[in-house]
Amino acid sequence: MKQLWGSIAGLLNIARRLTGTLLLIIGILGLLLPVLPGWSLIIPGVALLGRRDRLVRLSHLAVRYALRWMRRRRQRHLRTLGWRLTSEYGRTRRIVLPAIVATERAVARALAWG
Repeated sequence: MKQLWGSIAGLLNIARRLTGTLLLIIGILGLLLPVLPGWSLIIPGVALLGRRDRLVRLSHLAVRYALRWMRRRRQRHLRTLGWRLTSEYGRTRRIVLPAIVATERAVARALAWG
């Protein structure tokens, strides 16, 4: 019985990670393309993966490095855009983080019952 439960738990973990990764990727594409919803897919994706997941952390670092790169450019319009996007990214992150934490807790509770 323990072996059966272990294999089911392993399959659920793989399904959770796969679903979270797909939601995160589609959500990032949704930020770039106006047709797809962005944040409504990123929040559950991050909640399924966890805020400490490597993919989530690398995505956050990639955005920060891209914004830093833009802020350091010589072209005035690119530098100005980098500063504006940096402030918007910080503001959005402060707004979205409580939703991610709440969704993460709900997923953890649901998985603990399962």
